[in-house]
Amino acid sequence: MIKYPLYVTLDTNIFDANKLDFSKESTLGLLVNYVEAGKLKVVLSNIVIKEVERHVIKSSDGVCASFRELRKQALNRVSEGLFEQVWVKPDTLFLDKEKYRKKCLEVWKKFLNNLNPEILDLTLIDLDSIIDDYFNYRPPFENNDKKRKEFPDAFIANQIRKRFGKDEIIAIISNDNGFKQACGRSENHIFFSSLGELYNVMNSQEKEYRKVLQKIKSLISGYYSEIRDAIKNEGCVEVHGLSYDKDGIESGFNYIDSEVTSIKNISCYVRTIDEITDEIALATLVCTADVEVECSYEDYDNAAWDSETKNFYFLETRINVERHLAKFGIRVELDRSESNLRIIPFKVILNGDTLYERFEVGEDEEFYDEMDIINQDREDLGLCSLDKYADYLEDDLVDSSFMKDIVEKFEKINELYQEYENIAAVYDELLSVIKDTESKDIMKQLILNLKNITEFPVPSDINNITAQEKDEIIYWVDQSYERLYKLSGQKGLPDNFKYGDIIEIQNGLEKYQFNIGEFSGIAVAGDQEDIDLSIKDQNGKIIGKGHISLTVGNIDFDEDGCASNGIDDSIEYYYEDIVKALENIAEVIEQDIKKEGDIAGKIEKIITTE
Repeated sequence: MIKYPLYVTLDTNIFDANKLDFSKESTLGLLVNYVEAGKLKVVLSNIVIKEVERHVIKSSDGVCASFRELRKQALNRVSEGLFEQVWVKPDTLFLDKEKYRKKCLEVWKKFLNNLNPEILDLTLIDLDSIIDDYFNYRPPFENNDKKRKEFPDAFIANQIRKRFGKDEIIAIISNDNGFKQACGRSENHIFFSSLGELYNVMNSQEKEYRKVLQKIKSLISGYYSEIRDAIKNEGCVEVHGLSYDKDGIESGFNYIDSEVTSIKNISCYVRTIDEITDEIALATLVCTADVEVECSYEDYDNAAWDSETKNFYFLETRINVERHLAKFGIRVELDRSESNLRIIPFKVILNGDTLYERFEVGEDEEFYDEMDIINQDREDLGLCSLDKYADYLEDDLVDSSFMKDIVEKFEKINELYQEYENIAAVYDELLSVIKDTESKDIMKQLILNLKNITEFPVPSDINNITAQEKDEIIYWVDQSYERLYKLSGQKGLPDNFKYGDIIEIQNGLEKYQFNIGEFSGIAVAGDQEDIDLSIKDQNGKIIGKGHISLTVGNIDFDEDGCASNGIDDSIEYYYEDIVKALENIAEVIEQDIKKEGDIAGKIEKIITTE
């Protein structure tokens, strides 16, 4: 599996194979896009840079010579006077060699600057090793005169081996087998014969990556209870009560024991996909949670020291309650065939960086004990403990019909997004055809079939299309492709959500926000709390609303003072208007896809006929 950013180096023959085309849309030009996206880091030998520069000059001079030869051949057929009578000056075929060479080099240097490559210089070369390879006929040298001059390749390969030993991964792009062998068949060297081959692997991996990412995102909320149980395991959590300032002065508490008493508001997101195979995928997740711990320590500050017996007297054990916003990493293993996760054992470190509240139990011990009794009574009668309502809400949301129905609508919209990809491919193919062909017939057919489409640039005379009018049509096709491609590649809607989330939805024309309100965090027996749901358009207008109604159960006591059932805990979801709004958004997308699909169908017929 390719891990990004990936180092990549190019042999000179790759530049030649792509005809030194440094334009934005070219195969070489895509390198810049990947560099800017942070996926690739280009490494180039200074020898390759000089070789490409020499080839640019040679190609430039060759073009100038070809134009001169063309002028000569033209004037052998007709007179210079005839040329001038049809407004063609033969001298225009004369190109200033130095001027043209300078312009070509500027294009190359601009491209090089955009790549921002790491340049390997001659200090990396082990000359003794190269000479040894030469006399022993080791690649790139062979036992013939043709290959015995391959010293530049030997230098470049030596630079690569020195820079990328056995640790860092590098993709080597070359169509020269001898050069590949010279680089060495190390495990950290990945070989491709062309840039297209590399891009294909990256794109294929991207699809698998997206599949794995979506699957983990859809499953992880179902494992929050397992994560919560793991955190309750005292072996999982480390509480560091002591801290040290810059001078090494100690402060805080030296805890002898700790116990996790509450875990709330667990959330996770995928940080990296570390490995993908046909059977499994490994990923690293970043998780946050509100964790409350009871920590005990021996209060030596208020104890009496007996210097004769060498003992402390009146040494008391005190308890602190600490509340932390914990941030921790976990690794998960996805079984791709069974669609389940395995949580790999992890550690949660609680220290001064995560601490946001601390108090001694003794300060309010009576209240603390009373709440413990109340919560125990509630749990004995099947009610939720008052300090666990956030977890109760979260767990119920995961298993609710509300989650199921909303995610079902999300999946429908995601499927519609994917349909844009097929339509965009048609426009992309059309773009290639009309750029590469000189056929006027295909342009004429395109105009006749698309002339009634809004914003399509119709020429004044389809039998005599000017260069400017053709450029306008190409621009329209290009803009249509860009719009459809962006829609196909937009971020898919999630497979789950939680309280407090704001989810962005697009229908191709507008943006919407699905807002899920947050729990107040305070549960009072007998109270009711409504958590708002809404979908807003890009102007902030609500187009769909609902709410989640939480009723906190209450305990009644009989005349003997014994606890008995009162009001049950309940969570009710009111979201019919939300579903309707999502259906309306999906309908707009479907209409847009139908319109674009009809246009694409006409384009396909034109391309196929051609």
